Amino acid sequence: MLIVVLASIHAGNGGQLVGTQALAYRRDTDRFVQVFAQSTGTNNNQEVRFIEAGPLRGAFITVEPTVDAPFSYWVTVARSGGETAPYHTVLRYRSATRYGDGNALPVIDSEMPQILHGLSLWRPGQKLPLPASGCPKPILRNGALWCS
Repeated sequence: MLIVVLASIHAGNGGQLVGTQALAYRRDTDRFVQVFAQSTGTNNNQEVRFIEAGPLRGAFITVEPTVDAPFSYWVTVARSGGETAPYHTVLRYRSATRYGDGNALPVIDSEMPQILHGLSLWRPGQKLPLPASGCPKPILRNGALWCS
């Protein structure tokens, strides 16, 4: 699989449009086919992340801000059914993380317990998943992961 991330020039407000595509090579046709595509901005903690390891290996997680109060994020997990199969949504929910809540963790990291729980890969009482960035002792606060 080939993952391509393209970004526009910065706008006057500092934001960018970022497009992420995943292309899979099909030997039978000797061509690449698009299996995932998503565009986001950058000013409101939006992100598209490909998960390279762990129970979500191979999934794309996308977070995008909601447009109505209480301002939070739409969290979407997409998985593929095979090497050249298109990605499809397996989980979508409104986040516990709120816009401007003071949590220093990226939204995907703060939502990881809920993401894993929604896919039956983690249960309350189990060890909390560690964020991608250094946070050796995370705590769960109002359903979101925070660094203590």
